[in-house]
Amino acid sequence: MLTRLCLFWFSLSLASFSLANGEDFLGVPREEIDELVALGYNLDPQTEALVKGMAAKYPESPVSGIVEAGFLYWMQNYQEWDEDLMEAFEARAEKALEKAESYLDENEDDPDARFAVAMVELMQVIYYVDHHRWWSAFWKSRSSLKTMRRLVAEYPDYQDAKLPLGMHNCYMSRTPGYLKPLAFLMRFKGDWDLGIRYMQEARDYGLFCTVDAGYYLSDIWMELADDRLAARDEAARLVQRFPGNLRFRTKLAELERGLSRHEAARDLAFSVLEDERIDGFPAVKKQSLESLLWSSLGTQEFEITLDTALRVDELAEEYERLEDWAIWADVARGEAFLAQGKREEALALWRVVTEAGNIDAASAATRRLSEVEGES
Repeated sequence: MLTRLCLFWFSLSLASFSLANGEDFLGVPREEIDELVALGYNLDPQTEALVKGMAAKYPESPVSGIVEAGFLYWMQNYQEWDEDLMEAFEARAEKALEKAESYLDENEDDPDARFAVAMVELMQVIYYVDHHRWWSAFWKSRSSLKTMRRLVAEYPDYQDAKLPLGMHNCYMSRTPGYLKPLAFLMRFKGDWDLGIRYMQEARDYGLFCTVDAGYYLSDIWMELADDRLAARDEAARLVQRFPGNLRFRTKLAELERGLSRHEAARDLAFSVLEDERIDGFPAVKKQSLESLLWSSLGTQEFEITLDTALRVDELAEEYERLEDWAIWADVARGEAFLAQGKREEALALWRVVTEAGNIDAASAATRRLSEVEGES
């Protein structure tokens, strides 16, 4: 849930209170933030230069540090396996927090200054959860969420603060297994209905958080409520608004496949994999290949399945950590071979998979062997 790339753009969506009453957020003009958000969501190559330019142009504002740290989070999340980017994010987030706290010391009555500190802390919480650093996540989350609650209590229309509170309530009320350690430390049960209401209010009435709220609502409907259609509809709105965002399209492809809309999933996956930027985002490429692998079986385009399986193998050769995941390619190959009348080739592949290190793939292959051999 919390390994989602939108954190950078969420870090730019914090300005609802001050921007509702002025033209800047902590000294940065609204139009510059608007431009950066629009470019960022569409993965425009100008984004990185604009992030650095904002940091140089507004050195006294904590916004530049938040934006730069957010950009590093976004990059390490999309590229996923870059240790240098992870280290760079941790260092920049600490500096951003120091700057935001210093600004707050001089502007104690500014709700946006309080929010800036809470946002950096929340950014760190999400990063720590990504990497299962539960104790660090626990301590940072206590401070961040406390600030968010106070902001909503004092300013009920501070819609952007409702987004993290909504997520917190939803995920703590229906906690998935990987978040159990954090839930144990927090000892907070969460209120599902309140969480959904906060998420919807943030989506419908926030100034900049509408996209992020929709993105996370899609996750919540799918992961916590098993409502595939509601999840798909949220993702479809994002793709319509930001067609250049490869992650949004990849997300929608997988949701379409889950609804057995295989042609739609296939087309979306193709559109991502054919994009000239895709090699810069290996985690997105992995997910799109997976969607295409299975959706092509659903459309009975078995040559596409076999070609995609080869691309899975190539990606795993480039990134060794994907070796176990790539075993699924042989499960899919077996299905394609079987459909093409190559029964023995399919069975031979599945027998190899049963001995592989991927337990789930081995289980699937064992089941298919039993089914197919039982038919003879």
